[in-house]
Amino acid sequence: MEINLNLLNRYKSRIVWTVIVLLMFWYLGIRPEMRISELRNDGKQTKAYLYEVKGVGSKGTTRGFYRFEIYNNLYEGFYDNDKLVKYDSIDIIYLLDNPERNQAKKFVEDY
Repeated sequence: MEINLNLLNRYKSRIVWTVIVLLMFWYLGIRPEMRISELRNDGKQTKAYLYEVKGVGSKGTTRGFYRFEIYNNLYEGFYDNDKLVKYDSIDIIYLLDNPERNQAKKFVEDY
């Protein structure tokens, strides 16, 4: 009887770990693709203005922080690209029903 319980517990443990790994795969791999696809298919384009450009991380990545206005509300985002210059404008794609979901147009096209 005890051997069957140990076998059953091992089987349950493997199922739980398999589910955890599959959820992590979905969260890290598939979910971002779904979000970018939604922007690509349903997004609207506008201009955003870079208010800050700085190096981030140990690899020297250049990150530009941008703002844009929709219906008198300001929204923000960031985009990593070595050619960004403070006060320049970039094209961004946002969701009309949720402008907080936005990305640089170039990022959406290249993804």
